[in-house]
Amino acid sequence: MDYIVKELLQDFGCRIFWENGEAVQLEPVAENGEWTAAAGGIQLRIGMRQEGDSALFSVDLVSEYPLAARALTFGLNLSGADAVLDSHHMGPWWMYCGWPEKTEELKPKTQNLLLRRGERHTSVVMLTGDLFRCEADADGLHLESGCGGYRELHGTFLTVTSAEDPFRAIEENYRFARANGGIRVPLREERAYPAILEKFGWCTWDAFYKEVTAEKIYEKLAEFRAKGVPVHWIIIDAGWSTFRERLLVDFPADPVKFPEGLAGCIRRCKEEFGIEQVGIWHTFNAYWDGIAPDSPLLERFGDVLMRTETGLYVPHDDPEKAFRFWDAWHGYLADCGVDFVKVDNQSSTHNYLAGTVSTTAGARRAHEAIEKSIEKHFGGVVINCMGMDMENVLARPASGVARNSDDFYPQKENGFAQHIQQNLYGALWHSQLYHCDFDMWWSGKASPVQSGVLRAISGGPVYVSDKIGETALEGVLPVVGKDGTICRLDHAAMPTADCLYENCESSGRLMKAWNRYGDAFALALFNISGREITETFSVEIPGMEGWYVKYEYFTRTFMPVRGKDASLEATRATVTLQPGEVVCWSIYPILGTGEGRYNLMADSRDYPGKYILLGDTERYVGIGTPEKEKVWLKDIL
Repeated sequence: MDYIVKELLQDFGCRIFWENGEAVQLEPVAENGEWTAAAGGIQLRIGMRQEGDSALFSVDLVSEYPLAARALTFGLNLSGADAVLDSHHMGPWWMYCGWPEKTEELKPKTQNLLLRRGERHTSVVMLTGDLFRCEADADGLHLESGCGGYRELHGTFLTVTSAEDPFRAIEENYRFARANGGIRVPLREERAYPAILEKFGWCTWDAFYKEVTAEKIYEKLAEFRAKGVPVHWIIIDAGWSTFRERLLVDFPADPVKFPEGLAGCIRRCKEEFGIEQVGIWHTFNAYWDGIAPDSPLLERFGDVLMRTETGLYVPHDDPEKAFRFWDAWHGYLADCGVDFVKVDNQSSTHNYLAGTVSTTAGARRAHEAIEKSIEKHFGGVVINCMGMDMENVLARPASGVARNSDDFYPQKENGFAQHIQQNLYGALWHSQLYHCDFDMWWSGKASPVQSGVLRAISGGPVYVSDKIGETALEGVLPVVGKDGTICRLDHAAMPTADCLYENCESSGRLMKAWNRYGDAFALALFNISGREITETFSVEIPGMEGWYVKYEYFTRTFMPVRGKDASLEATRATVTLQPGEVVCWSIYPILGTGEGRYNLMADSRDYPGKYILLGDTERYVGIGTPEKEKVWLKDIL
């Protein structure tokens, strides 16, 4: 850990900031695995718990004087790293990836880092304490509470793991922090994945935006039925509520848009169109700017709401009071036939709670209250959205699914490049805690093939938001099949190791996404640049070693492929793609018995007793389909 402590963190040299604007510089002294300093009414202790190549850092800060909202800043120096991948904020809700070459290029509110130094990779994850979150930028590493006036800060702020494999470094870092109390919420494998999201769905958002109505929903569902599109669930997104400007007025749906009420609309969706489950959208704070001051809701629930320093009425900071509000609303929605919820605007907590309470503690209590109600009324089924800040990510007690990127923007020129990068790089860290939702897409427009392949390999929910008349069955079936089952892979799709430390939109390299299903693997290659790319590469996917057989969906061809052996020139693949094109491989392990194992280098065509269990070749990614066919190597190679 010498590199982390002495070079990256510069031996914990730091500044403490008081609410009155004054600051003091401290140089903590190391002794027996901890660093201490004291000056001018400040007592500071930094602890390190180390096991092998992992370390968890904690802080205890006590001040005689009220601390500033940004109370402590450590020095930070990236110059010792050969390459850096970061995850930073873009607005309050989403995380974007970046490749800074020096400390000064770090974006504000960076919360995850992956550093390459020689042959080793180091995962750095910024954590939350009792009242603060940790984040980095060009000025250093900061402990930020979002509210001045506190005199003590305690808890973990950083976890670090180094390994030769970058994916192992990230995974082991999260596991180490979870096992040692730095992460106090479940990891992904401890969180349930909702059964309904194993099937194909549709959301009203990009179809209608805020102009959603019951009649438009019926018209779209009639189209699905006529075209044979296997939609099992829908989400009625923003625009259904009774609201004024950006404020919620009452629980029922807008009576003009939904003349039969929400219950009547949902009943018709299920009974007439065969929709199995209907989800409903709302925000984490009731509506974008909370609850209207002169509304029936404020009159009815005033005792369980609070007015923030920013002037908004939102569910109370006391989780028991907040639960009473959510329990009433969710109970109403459940009575209308709602089966699950999509909860938006989550990482706005840092904006609307700022100056009222610690935004970290406030987010933790808010998630506790809302998830208690969601568990009671919807069996815990929720899509968390607009909530990628670590204050929210490290606060949800049980829910399993979270949006992994900014919105899919169908009208944005070359928007797919940004969208795939956000999802793949964000999944590196986000999927350690959640089943990642790569967002909705359009089946007939806006990069439908690339988008479909990305969803097929994503490992999360698959749903479209096509407008009326614009669903293309041929864009849907390769992703979900005729029965609308998504065949979800083992975890979230991630970039391959050779793509980690560079921007594939500008570097001339193909963007490669991998996932696995048991002993089989999937690899998709995307050209997200504006020019033709020819690239020769070896297939290096964690856990994939030795010989396999790959099936490429678009050319319908079988080829041998060898993983994790770049030294064999004959095992390297060369792919040429035009802008917007994609290649999709399903990679199957070779099974069976027989004399010897085939040898591509010797150009052998004798494969006695060898076969693969081939999935559905009509799907972009067939490795996860339940139907399998025994296919002999001698018949396909």
